[in-house]
Amino acid sequence: MILVFGGTTEGKLVLAALAAANQPCWYSSKIKIDVSLPAGAQYRYGAFTQEALEAFCLEQHITTIVHASHPFAALLHETIGIVSQRLSIPVIRFERHYPETPLHPLVRYADSYEEVLSAIHHGGYEPVLSLTGVQTIIRWRPYWERKKMYCRILPRDTSVAIARDCEFPEEQLLLSFPGKTVEEELQVVKETGVQAIITKESGESGYLSVKIDTAIAAGIPLYIIRRPALPPHFVKVDTTTDMLKHIIHTAS
Repeated sequence: MILVFGGTTEGKLVLAALAAANQPCWYSSKIKIDVSLPAGAQYRYGAFTQEALEAFCLEQHITTIVHASHPFAALLHETIGIVSQRLSIPVIRFERHYPETPLHPLVRYADSYEEVLSAIHHGGYEPVLSLTGVQTIIRWRPYWERKKMYCRILPRDTSVAIARDCEFPEEQLLLSFPGKTVEEELQVVKETGVQAIITKESGESGYLSVKIDTAIAAGIPLYIIRRPALPPHFVKVDTTTDMLKHIIHTAS
């Protein structure tokens, strides 16, 4: 049995490919989501502890894990890494596509939130636009308690509730999905007057190249937080064809 960690665009691709190959699986997401399950697929939700994941894998006779969850799910990376080594279960990491890192002075990569906080403080940028998601609003508190920051979050009651719990100024929330074109994102820059943008290295699924092109077109810096490293024993693929090859190889 295959266990798929999803809740993403990539997770849907994995589900469809496994169904087409007649490979039964469990599909797992951190929170409950609407998912169209193909024949042979079962669904569960909720975060796993190491102990819970180990028990689940043993009970469901998991032989392969396909990890297609968000690239910034650092705790999940660690949990899967430890349990898969403990039970000798191979892990296939289904990666997003990432744009090539452009060599442009306005495109600045960072290894941590703290590094970005220091950079925007020292750069004197205000206001700043955060595109890193509602779960990271708390990380920017040292900035937005003193200076103006806009945070774009998904237009969901649960997201607004999280922002309120952080006591983030509600009038500075932008409730919308990511813009799919440079023109859409430039309009956001124009309306807010932001002097810098912060985002995560979320790949093309997160419209990273659109954000890069927007910052360059607007003439303002874009700070990109690098995605966390994966355990070295994960096998990385970025196509469903390669994923199925590895599944067949590990089963033989």
